[in-house]
Amino acid sequence: MEKKNRIVAAFLAVIVFVVMLYSALYIAAEADHDCVGDNCPICAQINVCQNTLKNLSLAVCAAVFAAAFTYTLCRSISACADITPSYTLVSLKVKLSD
Repeated sequence: MEKKNRIVAAFLAVIVFVVMLYSALYIAAEADHDCVGDNCPICAQINVCQNTLKNLSLAVCAAVFAAAFTYTLCRSISACADITPSYTLVSLKVKLSD
């Protein structure tokens, strides 16, 4: 099940990357088109691509920030756990005999 989740996550990441790439390429290709004025379909599509890029880039930045924060937090906790000795009855050599 975990392998399936990784495959789905990788597939979704590739899809997001492709959408962002093609949106940027479309904007670059149609930047100097012959505009017909109001209700220009190419201008409307460029606007949709710009909104898509804006929303996806915000989501990607939030995901990267969350992953970096989680990684940093886990590294700092594990570093503190290595320094702090764990006291158990076995490590203290306590004999529990009645």
